[in-house]
Amino acid sequence: MGLQMCSSSSSSQHARVAALVLLPLLCFSMVLSRAHGGESRKVYVAYLGDVKHGHPDEVVASHHDMLTTLLQSKEDASASMVYNYKHGFSGFAAMLTADQATRLAEFPGVISVEPSKTYRTTTTRSWDFLGLNYPSSHTPASELLQASNYGEDIIIGVVDTGIWPESRSFSDQGYGPVPSRWKGKCQVGPDWGSNNCSRKIIGARFYTAGVPKEYFEGEPLSPRDHAGHGTHTASTAAGSAVGQEAASFHGIAAGVARGGAPHARIAVYKSCWSKEGHCPTPAVLAAIDDAIHDGVDVLSLSLEMSENSYGTLHAVLKGIVMVHTAGNAGPHMQTIRDTSPWAITVAATNIDRPFDTVITLGNKQQIVGQSLYYQGKKSSSSRSSFGDFGCLRSCTAEVFDGAQDLKGAILLCNDQREALFPAAQYLMDGGGTGLIIVSSTPDDMRPVTDCEGIACVVVNIDDAERMCQYSEDTSSAQAKIEPAGTVTGKEILAPKVAIFSSRGPSVTYPAILKPDIAAPGANILAAKQDGYVFKSGTSMAAPHVAGIAALLKVLHPYWSPAAIKSAMVTTAHVTDERGMPIMAEGISRKIADPFDYGGGTINPCGAAHPGLIYDIDPSDYSKFFKCTISNKRTPVDCNTTTMQPAYYLNLPSISVPDLRHPITVSRTVTNVGEVNSVYHAAVQSPAGVKMEVVPPVLVFDATNKVQTYQVKLSPMWKLHGYYTFGSLTWHNDQKTVRIPIVTRLTIEEFY
Repeated sequence: MGLQMCSSSSSSQHARVAALVLLPLLCFSMVLSRAHGGESRKVYVAYLGDVKHGHPDEVVASHHDMLTTLLQSKEDASASMVYNYKHGFSGFAAMLTADQATRLAEFPGVISVEPSKTYRTTTTRSWDFLGLNYPSSHTPASELLQASNYGEDIIIGVVDTGIWPESRSFSDQGYGPVPSRWKGKCQVGPDWGSNNCSRKIIGARFYTAGVPKEYFEGEPLSPRDHAGHGTHTASTAAGSAVGQEAASFHGIAAGVARGGAPHARIAVYKSCWSKEGHCPTPAVLAAIDDAIHDGVDVLSLSLEMSENSYGTLHAVLKGIVMVHTAGNAGPHMQTIRDTSPWAITVAATNIDRPFDTVITLGNKQQIVGQSLYYQGKKSSSSRSSFGDFGCLRSCTAEVFDGAQDLKGAILLCNDQREALFPAAQYLMDGGGTGLIIVSSTPDDMRPVTDCEGIACVVVNIDDAERMCQYSEDTSSAQAKIEPAGTVTGKEILAPKVAIFSSRGPSVTYPAILKPDIAAPGANILAAKQDGYVFKSGTSMAAPHVAGIAALLKVLHPYWSPAAIKSAMVTTAHVTDERGMPIMAEGISRKIADPFDYGGGTINPCGAAHPGLIYDIDPSDYSKFFKCTISNKRTPVDCNTTTMQPAYYLNLPSISVPDLRHPITVSRTVTNVGEVNSVYHAAVQSPAGVKMEVVPPVLVFDATNKVQTYQVKLSPMWKLHGYYTFGSLTWHNDQKTVRIPIVTRLTIEEFY
């Protein structure tokens, strides 16, 4: 029995909804209590491939028949079923023992049976930084925003922790009727009525079946976002414009807050629960399946996907642009987990907006750090007055234990973040006013984003040493901290790949270059409940790309997801406005490479008119994917011809992780620019590799819109090498179309 469509939000209705929502949990308890032989059961997901029946009800019936055959009981099959995937692909989630899961995998037509996993969830200035200017008294709207009518009527699906509908970022003022093609619904709950859906938030669903109870314990079962993550990402992708008098963080970073596609519609799929953002795979797959049915155009998943998800593949087969996060496990190599060639995987960068905070020492020396420190109307003015200053090499509990007088004190903690929150709490308890944290990347303000009740400032290592030297040389050292100020402009080094952004190559599929693109993800101001807060992560970068994808869908309604991805990758920036290489933050800063940012940092206006695109027949994805997961019992379209390395896919990149002998890789480009165009090849060979392109010139006209070329890569050195990087750029007087080239020389097969 499913939830009803938008209807009355009376208390009796809420009670009925609560009972319906809790019913799957009761079923789980019954199934668990009937576990045979004491063997525990858990959620498994069975994938059956494409939908093979005409009506969703027939698909569901086939799932129940299969489970009934397995469990020898219709009653047990019904009680065990968690989700039926019936729109974009065929499959189901069910409570099974390990033995039952093994036997189910032997059934004809079953491609895979996997235990449930849990994914984790990973603005005012960022859009201006990307060149998508909103109209004001000083500047007109950017050409892309005007041409796409701000993403009007494109539907962006957000799979996340829900949404806070009362936020000003989701105002539907001036919106027309909901698009007639929309098939979704608005599920109600104890704190969500039918009136919470609107002409902006046109649909809302939530998923509890298969979600461990402890994830949502104490949280009302509804699409409402109590964590704040989903609201932040949704407003970044498609938030309505909110004036600077309303959008700021206590006066910091004031400006017009809006999404990349501010006139797009939002569909909410709450699959993630708790403040930690736990997203079980059965719920995420159910959300994707419903989104395919409902009619979304773009799906934004600010989740760290851990494998080639067949759910996202089927969405792409239906023409939906899929956007994932790269993850927040950087800066080390091989920390990226998502390798889906059909999805756009997004790394995170900073933007040109630091929050300078002046620290004045007793000797009048001034240090500039970064913070989100503000003085509210009720704040004590003592924080901007001098207080005792001390420099601690360690900020452990033992150091603070027995401290006599911390009132008004400002302490520098040299533990480099590990002891930040305990130290801040000790200081607050003792009446201290400021904590200074040392970091090799002082513009990474994740340590101070949630620092409340005390002024927390990040400084670099050199400045910390100067401050500590002052403390050692002075018997009564003092310091004061001024509230943060917002600085924007070309004087700021940006963009840089953020230190936390996961890096390639993929351990599983190094022949698929990941990430694909980088976008703003550090210190992003966006909506949370009724206000605006800063968050950092690749979770913040992905909705930037989703918003841009929505604009491109308006401009080019017949482009495939592969074409949109290609347009982004081939026009991306690898240098800043000064022509300097984009840097990547890490243990030490370095010049960014394709494992940091894929094709580069996103260039929305360039992506609107890329000149050439690398398109892909969706069946090529299916062959690659099925050859990866198929077993001998399952007949799939997979033979020695199709089981080629992944670098033979027509991706806007080439990654060869095992270059031992000369190889030739083909790529096909389609002209989407001027009809009569001539492009010349510019080659930058990876170190140790000879690279040849045939033909070196591509000529397009009205009858020749598609051209294929070959890239021959030959190793010049006989050694086991590291990865090296190059590029191939097709260019004419108007356009440059660049793809990254990644190679690794090897000798032995096992390397």
